[in-house]
Amino acid sequence: MAEIQFNIRWKEELEAISDEGKLIFEITMGTLHVYFPNSKRWEVVVPGWAKEKWEIYLLACRNWCFQNRIPFTIVDDAFVHEEKL
Repeated sequence: MAEIQFNIRWKEELEAISDEGKLIFEITMGTLHVYFPNSKRWEVVVPGWAKEKWEIYLLACRNWCFQNRIPFTIVDDAFVHEEKL
């Protein structure tokens, strides 16, 4: 899988763009904080192409947050959805 690019955008959304598609995660504004879905929630809400990629996105997002000094938390009710390119 190619690299995942992350971009913060208005309305408290964090884009995760890869060659396979785009996922939108929850990020709070003001005091930045990323909330990432746990593996059970991931299985329920992501599209088919992303179902087996929880760990890949987890590591990429956590590393991006670490590099940008943004707190990162895995939660059972995190917002995530696909946005068609």
